[in-house]
Amino acid sequence: MTKKRQNSWTKLLTAVLCLIFLMGMAATVQAKTFRFTCQNVNAMEHPGWKVIAQMADDLKIMSQGQILIDQVGPGGLVKSPQTFETTGSGAIDMAITYGAYHGGIVPVAATSFALPGDPRDMWETLNFYYDEGGLDFLREQYAKHGVYYAGAMVWPGYAMFSRKKVESLDDIQNLKVRAAGTMATMLHRMGVSTTFIPFAEIYVAMSRGAIDATVSGSHAENYLQNLHEVGKYMVVPDFSGVQTLEVLVNKAKFDSMPKHLQVMFETAVRKSSLDFTRSFMQMEKRAETDMLNAGVEKVVLPQSTVDEIQKAADEIWDEVSEKDEFSARYIQMIRKNLKDLGY
Repeated sequence: MTKKRQNSWTKLLTAVLCLIFLMGMAATVQAKTFRFTCQNVNAMEHPGWKVIAQMADDLKIMSQGQILIDQVGPGGLVKSPQTFETTGSGAIDMAITYGAYHGGIVPVAATSFALPGDPRDMWETLNFYYDEGGLDFLREQYAKHGVYYAGAMVWPGYAMFSRKKVESLDDIQNLKVRAAGTMATMLHRMGVSTTFIPFAEIYVAMSRGAIDATVSGSHAENYLQNLHEVGKYMVVPDFSGVQTLEVLVNKAKFDSMPKHLQVMFETAVRKSSLDFTRSFMQMEKRAETDMLNAGVEKVVLPQSTVDEIQKAADEIWDEVSEKDEFSARYIQMIRKNLKDLGY
């Protein structure tokens, strides 16, 4: 082999080795792993934990190990009310939480958590988030704080469970009710006496007669608290349509993923939203059946009382709108949605 030919082969071999090296580098970049440490406000037995665990499994398979999610329970890294700020700063990668916790930072977060008097059901609210611009609007506000609002999960809203039978507004006004936030404000507008006690203490307070009723969660949650052992009346309709659980991610970390992984992540979140709602629909039905079998009576409020609830709620919506520009815009979107739905 001549020296000239040897040099040509050397150059070719060098080029091939460089190409192999570059291809290896590209494969390494393509196979980069994105690991998210996620603090969940819910305990392991809650649907809000289970659907995220399933989402983590799904994403691991779909991404071939590029997206990994490690869940941590309530308070595992930071106190639950701090997860919004710490997600934005990057101290934690991801949080499953409630907007009510960070309403002091982003007022529209508390507004979107559970509006009193909102008549929409779970499916209508999910459609509002994902198809009518609700989620896009909230994403804009959260992004200002370094947080990507990946998805919304909804479950039944605040319902009344009572020791005493209620068949009219007068009956409700004679109760001492456990409530908090805008729900308590709405009840005050209706002439109802409210008090606040920790959620975990409702059972004992009702059993001792310290409160007559609670408007603090869905009937599925009332059932999980065993309130059917200390109360007799399950009141419908709910005093708010839904409650919202948020899936939040550090925006810089989300943005660092390739586009196809971002789409994969969002698709998995949307599936989890549907699984969450379906799970609570089943829980609600089972809770109602079991409570009725246990001797609880279902009470349907008359339309006149429902109208009073809506009237008081509308006044609160106006007050919330006056205090915060973005809450005002959000409520305007909801009112348009309600009109489009025929409410």
